[in-house]
Amino acid sequence: MEDAEPAIAAHWERCRESAVAGATREATDRIDLRIRAFFQALKALPQAPAEEEIVTALASLFDDLERIDQETGGGLLEEAERDLLEPLFLNAAEIAGLDPNNFPRREPAGRKLDFSVARER
Repeated sequence: MEDAEPAIAAHWERCRESAVAGATREATDRIDLRIRAFFQALKALPQAPAEEEIVTALASLFDDLERIDQETGGGLLEEAERDLLEPLFLNAAEIAGLDPNNFPRREPAGRKLDFSVARER
């Protein structure tokens, strides 16, 4: 996460400067806190966690990010954010012991991180 934080922070800054819908400091801080909580949850898992534990943490993260996006007007988290964040999440899950090859379409959470779906609900 530490390696990705400068890129994520720069991305949020560009969003705020461009007046992207929902791109407030409060909203991006909420997202960053949730991402950090995901990494802490992975670190807190036992040495060889069951894949189900990792999948649960990943699915919960996706749900929470979709909810935050919806609560901020549904425009902050889009394709660029998915492309920035999803590989980071999946790499962390793999490091924690998840094998994405065990899942259809290599999607352990059962879906891609898709913020537009939250807006359609």
